[in-house]
Amino acid sequence: MKNSLKTLQRIQKFNIDEQRKILVDLQTKQDQLKVEFARLNQNYEAEKAYAVQHPGLGNFGAFVKRYLEKKEALETAIDKMQQAIEEVRDRIADMFKEQKTYEIVDDNRRKREIKEENDKEQKMLDEVGTNTYIKKHEAGAQN
Repeated sequence: MKNSLKTLQRIQKFNIDEQRKILVDLQTKQDQLKVEFARLNQNYEAEKAYAVQHPGLGNFGAFVKRYLEKKEALETAIDKMQQAIEEVRDRIADMFKEQKTYEIVDDNRRKREIKEENDKEQKMLDEVGTNTYIKKHEAGAQN
């Protein structure tokens, strides 16, 4: 039982570390999407300013349409990434709860072993004390 709990704890720690790596990867991807979103908005503002300064040049309406499509796609991607991040965080929280359970079980097992050892020691000391008492009284009765 002792080794199996230690093995479970090691496996759980490994799994938590793997989930943390996934979380960091998802957060990095989300940050990249946010940077891309900000760049898209900057490009839109620059194009809008250019269209105001140079009316009649280019097709600003087509640009706005593409901008809105890209914006919606990025917002959707960012939202999906946030959901994935929350799922991984929930998974990590559940794994920590499970790991804590293993630790509590292991701690209780150790406490029980110590108590059993102390009880054995106390029983042995009681027996020695009883034997000593009996020998003293037998020796006193013979005198």
